Amino acid sequence: MEELIIVSPKTIKAIIITALEEFNSTQNEKSSTNRLFSINKAAKILGVSHATVKKLVARETLKATPDNKITEKEINRYLSA
Repeated sequence: MEELIIVSPKTIKAIIITALEEFNSTQNEKSSTNRLFSINKAAKILGVSHATVKKLVARETLKATPDNKITEKEINRYLSA
């Protein structure tokens, strides 16, 4: 037996708005943590020298991608440690 659910336009609008807000929130989180920085830019953000960041990457204290890019998420993890 099929059910018929009756929903007012106001309720549908509220559901859509809530879904869009949740979607936008997750997209903002993803985009901010997926930004990539060069060693030089990461050094400027961290307030240290290029050589210091290279040492941190070599020691795996600061993780980098294979092409030596560092994610914003990794910079934030390092700063919060």
